[in-house]
Parts: sequence; structure tokens; C-alpha cells
Amino acid sequence: MNINYHKIFSKELNEDFEMKVYGHAGKPVMVFPTSCGRFWDYEDHGMIEAMQEFINNGEIIVAAVDGRDEESWYKPVRDEWIGRRQDDYERCIMHDVIPFLRETYGMDEKYLATGNSFGAFHSANISLKHPEYFDSAICLSGVYAMSREMDGYFDEGIYFNSPSLYMQNLSDSEIINRLRNNYYVISHGRGAWEAWNDQAEALADALWKRDITVWYDPWGEEWPHDWNTWLLQIKKYLTAFREGVMFKDGLLKITGPERRINRL
Repeated sequence: MNINYHKIFSKELNEDFEMKVYGHAGKPVMVFPTSCGRFWDYEDHGMIEAMQEFINNGEIIVAAVDGRDEESWYKPVRDEWIGRRQDDYERCIMHDVIPFLRETYGMDEKYLATGNSFGAFHSANISLKHPEYFDSAICLSGVYAMSREMDGYFDEGIYFNSPSLYMQNLSDSEIINRLRNNYYVISHGRGAWEAWNDQAEALADALWKRDITVWYDPWGEEWPHDWNTWLLQIKKYLTAFREGVMFKDGLLKITGPERRINRL
């Protein structure tokens, strides 16, 4: 497996930004870390090994990006800078990271976003807000209503980073039509430490009501909010994406040589 480490300067964050890239070809996959996590966490917990078959076969090429949650959602003071720093982070992904990956690896397709726990939040939030860069997402055990996590603090920045809220109120037909070309997986266990399942169901319901394709797939009580669950889940969904999933009036392959290709 080809593995490359990169440190680039982000003009949007005004600081260095790190990532690792795994593979040589295939559908671009962007991995977001768990809360206050780093770009190496996904590999360290065995997730890259779980994806190894798909990476080695050239079905996917994975970019595990760094996070900045400690500067936004986990900073000690609740104020408007939470949403502002989240916006900085998103612009870093769009304007710094994606152009770098396109120039360096020729990644000129729209991305599949994925992540676990808080990484699932980023995957859902960024892919729903930016369909010009993302056409699919696998969101595992995510939190989707940041308003509940802010100890009572709420402002516009919190609202527009709470997918299960803003999707319930989305009425812009142009945006909805763009999202109808995307495919979303929302999954979680029902076991220990799974605290946000109602938010996952609410987000899935909001997508369904707008005719946006979502595979809502809750697992049983034997599956906790833990890496062992996510290891099996990512294999399941990548296998399904290779074989094809039902989409509109036919079968959609999201990864592999016969995949649908949406250019950036």
C-alpha cells in the first residue's frame, strides 16, 4: 500500500495542516477524525487495515485529514468563535486540502466523506453543505445536533452546523436537487455509549422527506460506540458500494472501476 504523509500551509487557518494519503487510485475518500483527534488516529485504530483490500485494489484512495475541534467545539468558552473557526476549517478543506490533493494525486472526482463519532458529524455536515465537493458519505455513530452539545449556548453558527436541524428546515429547491444526486449512509449501534441515535434518526428522516437518498442502518444492542463496531461497519458499506446500492431507478456503484464518476 502506498502511504504518504503531507504537511501543507493552510491559508484559511493561517497555519500548517497535516494529513496522510493511502493508496494509488480509485474513488477519493476523505476521513475526518473523532473529537479532537488527529489524522493518524484512523490508521492507529485499525481502520486503514479494515479498508486495505479496497485500497490495494485501487477501488479507493483515502485522505485522512487533521482536525481542529479543540479550536471550535471543544474550546472552553462558548461564543460565536465556535462557528467561525468551524467555517475556517471547512474552507481549509475546500480551498487548501482538496486543491492540493488534486494537484498531487490527480483527485478530480467528488469525494466520499466518512468518519466515526465526531468524524461522522464532520462527514455529514461538510458533505451536505458542500455537494460541489462531496457526492456521498458514510457516517458512523455521529452527533448531528450541535445545539445539544453546547451547554445551552446557541447562535447562527451552531444552527448551521447542526445537520439534523438545518436539514429539517431546508427548502431551497436548487440545493435539494443537488443533494438528490448524492448517497448517504447513517449508521450506529444501540449498545454502550451510543448517545445520539435520536439525532441520527432525525437526520435520516429529514433527508427522506426531501427525497435525498439515505441508507439509515441502525445496528443492535450488542454494538457499542467503539472502534470494533466501526471496523465492521466500514467493511460492510464499502463492500456494498463496490457491488452497488439501490439509487433512484437503478443500481449505483460508488467505488471500484465501474463506479459513477462525478468530476469536481
